[in-house]
Amino acid sequence: MAISPDGRTLATSSDDDTVRLWDVATGEVRPTFTGHTGPVYAVAFGPDGRTLATGSWDKTVRLWDVNLPTPSETIRHICQAVHRDFTAEEWSLYLPGRELSPVCA
Repeated sequence: MAISPDGRTLATSSDDDTVRLWDVATGEVRPTFTGHTGPVYAVAFGPDGRTLATGSWDKTVRLWDVNLPTPSETIRHICQAVHRDFTAEEWSLYLPGRELSPVCA
């Protein structure tokens, strides 16, 4: 495991080929990184806390951007890329449990 330089995020590696980020203050799981094809045995944050390096039994090292956009930033980016609002199917897939309404203004 590794703690980010600002002390806000904990990264844990596991035998299930994933790396999980945790909010230290709340204990909530943040993003889970998948991509390795073997157990992850090493994790380390870069000095600025934006990059996480992971090493795996699969003999690869991966670099991850841990500063992921907020949901509203992601929605805005998707709207700009596709130039339309979400379909009902996309809404249920990406925004489950939320009432269907226009998100691209």
